[in-house]
Amino acid sequence: MTWYIAVTNPNCQRRAECELAALGYRAFWPKLKKWVSHARTKIAKEYPILGRYIFVEIPDGNFFRVRNVNGIEALLTDQDGEPAPIPDAVVWSFRERYMRGEWDFVSNETGWFALNGRLEQRRNPIPVGAIIRIMEGEFADLMTVVRSRKNGKIVFLPPGKHEFFHTRESNVRAA
Repeated sequence: MTWYIAVTNPNCQRRAECELAALGYRAFWPKLKKWVSHARTKIAKEYPILGRYIFVEIPDGNFFRVRNVNGIEALLTDQDGEPAPIPDAVVWSFRERYMRGEWDFVSNETGWFALNGRLEQRRNPIPVGAIIRIMEGEFADLMTVVRSRKNGKIVFLPPGKHEFFHTRESNVRAA
């Protein structure tokens, strides 16, 4: 497997990834997931960690085909102008860190992460104003907004109701 780094057009990582997949190439770009405030609600958004760079696996060496993908601006090259291969270990390291949730600041789960050579535990509580989905119970699959926290539980107001309800934080997911 030979991986390369492609430079995408601004904000075209998803488009390039889809176009590459349609041609049979694997692409990966690690994303940071965080809460963003808009109109007094918080929405979970993803941002690329490496800016406009994505990893592309090109086993057949057809660089021209990859370069012509909609959303790809160029491939990073070495001193001779040839696309520079990236070691598999670098790509897999990024993939493992992404899959562990190291850059996920939306999840309401506790996790252990390596920070400057030491393990650190991080808890990501769902903030007040966040849009959530209730997972089970009377309000299963309901999307609503976190109104407050009370006694360690999340308080929300279902549509059409005139009283607040509460549920365990483990029963909700970021929408």
